[in-house]
Amino acid sequence: MSDWKGSFSRHKYQAGVVLAISLIMLLLLTLIGTTAVRVTGLDEKMAGNMRDRNLAFQAAESALNAGEAAAETTTISACPATAPNPTGFYQSRDVNCDGVQETTPIWNSIDWNTQAVHYSGALADISTNPRYIIEDMGLTCASPATPCPAVDQRRNFRITARASGGTADSLVMLQSIYQVDAP
Repeated sequence: MSDWKGSFSRHKYQAGVVLAISLIMLLLLTLIGTTAVRVTGLDEKMAGNMRDRNLAFQAAESALNAGEAAAETTTISACPATAPNPTGFYQSRDVNCDGVQETTPIWNSIDWNTQAVHYSGALADISTNPRYIIEDMGLTCASPATPCPAVDQRRNFRITARASGGTADSLVMLQSIYQVDAP
């Protein structure tokens, strides 16, 4: 019987160790669970931001296409009589049509809400309609002939489109140089 009492006394001293190990394991599992929730939330935010940017890019691309079509089919009057310019047509780097080229590019110096063309194509889930401007970059010659024959003259336009995605925080600006036959 003396052996029975000795083994009983050993169990009595070891009972607190199991509780401490269980609490440490519970703490580790809680930390792992909290980290998993944070990572999942961050992944959702990143996916939402990427979707927002993709919407903005697609909207800017559609406005850019509309600007190219306008440059192709419209007679460009680059210096309107009224200010601010509601037509979105400009001379290259001359925002106020005074004949002096500014150091700041037009797309950085205009008010996009009042001085650009609003494109209202079939776009869903965007916060505002995209806008575009067209800059007349002048004539070039398609052949190396000097002087340039009228049939070889081309007019170059810089089209700049600006769009936002699902929120106004995601902005995308695209540019293209578009060339048409000179009239």
